[in-house]
Amino acid sequence: MKKILLAGGGTGGHIYPNIALVPALERRGFEVYYGGEKGDSAEAVVARKEKLPFYGVTCVKLVRSLRPAAIRNNLSIPATLLKGVREARRILAETAPDAVFSKGGFAALPFVLAATAERIPLLCHESDSTLGLSNKIAAAKGARVLTAYPDCGFGEFVGMPIREDLFCKDGTVTRRALGIPSGRKVLLVVGGSSGAEFLNDAVRQLLPALTSLCTVIHVTGKGKFSDTERRDGYIPLEYSDDMGSLYAASDVVLSRAGATAVAEISALKKRAVFVPLPKGISRGDQIPNAELARRYGATVLAQDDKFIHKLYPVVKKAFDSAPMKRIADDANGKIAELVDDTIRRGVKCKDKKR
Repeated sequence: MKKILLAGGGTGGHIYPNIALVPALERRGFEVYYGGEKGDSAEAVVARKEKLPFYGVTCVKLVRSLRPAAIRNNLSIPATLLKGVREARRILAETAPDAVFSKGGFAALPFVLAATAERIPLLCHESDSTLGLSNKIAAAKGARVLTAYPDCGFGEFVGMPIREDLFCKDGTVTRRALGIPSGRKVLLVVGGSSGAEFLNDAVRQLLPALTSLCTVIHVTGKGKFSDTERRDGYIPLEYSDDMGSLYAASDVVLSRAGATAVAEISALKKRAVFVPLPKGISRGDQIPNAELARRYGATVLAQDDKFIHKLYPVVKKAFDSAPMKRIADDANGKIAELVDDTIRRGVKCKDKKR
């Protein structure tokens, strides 16, 4: 049996696309392992829940700040990373994968460097229109670079891996379970795996108007939920591990413009309003994600001082808009095929587009 180690973690955007690939890889005869940060990291929890063998290493994240704690952290990176790479090399020697697939992020980097040292075929997947740091290093080391973003000028466009179970949900059943009246419009608000304070505050301020228009399902994020906020037409949830059911129950999705969210909402052909994180709060990667979503039929609303005044009319209009078109088809199958192709070719890919 062929073997592959998937690496990546820290956030859902680095974890769930990896998990989405597992069925397609297994159909091609792969035994799948998962590598990330040791301990009770987010990727360790998800991998074990999915019954994937998990291998953890010491990791360290670059902190982009001049605060003393950040400087101390960053000065420790060379020694900590070297330790993580040594641990990753031992894991690769033990598991002997035919390929390593990196979704990026600091938790993937030790496995990226270990794979190149061990001469194991390496692929990486970039969600955004520019390469993140870990994927920049992977590309420089000879990885085959795959992208979720079309026309970004590097790599091979395949689309974003999407969990197959998202397409198997019954929105009618979910609405009934949540007590939503038949025929009622539904707005789903989600800010990513950790929630979005800005969106949360805006939605709460506009609840009287929004709930007169529709039922609002609001995924607030862990630690940002209060059960006392429940009211007619408003269903706050701290977290959901079944986003497919919530997507299926919704008519319009109001979301941040993370790459995974854009790809999932596009694949499900939902009506959408995206609010990208401004540059400065993030590295600015959500802005081109949102512009890509606009090209495929979504509405984009900037986070600015007029946002609260624009949100309600934009949401109201979105209920009458056309659904998004799909950005890519069968990314999972394409990636599994390219993994096989990369293994056949060997370590260095001669046709990388960088």
